[in-house]
Amino acid sequence: MRTQLRGAAIARAVCLVQLGILIVAAATTGAIWGRQQAIAALYGGLVAVIPTAYFAYRVFARRRTQDPGQMLGAFYLGEFGKLGLTAVMFWLGVGLFAKQFLALMVTYAACLLAYWLVLAWLGFDWTDETKEF
Repeated sequence: MRTQLRGAAIARAVCLVQLGILIVAAATTGAIWGRQQAIAALYGGLVAVIPTAYFAYRVFARRRTQDPGQMLGAFYLGEFGKLGLTAVMFWLGVGLFAKQFLALMVTYAACLLAYWLVLAWLGFDWTDETKEF
């Protein structure tokens, strides 16, 4: 039986997996291509981690109500904030790391895999839903 996580625990797991990917990618990039590429890779990982953490905080840590309307509003504000942060951080990244942009993008894309890795780790319990098929 797999671990059952809910809400904030899933968001925390995604952030931790993203941090792990960020560290491995930056260290590997630095070992192979040097310090400047490693810094760009580190920044690329932060472009994924910081907006994800903001979204998790906005949606889960500040939730004080069970009102569906307020929960939905927190979700939308969190998602818009996440998109805005990502856009601003990419804009800064292009300016700061134009020559190392590939390292930034590859690490960012690798950190996005964290959503799928956590989903795969949690697994699906298809036992009840698939009995009809």
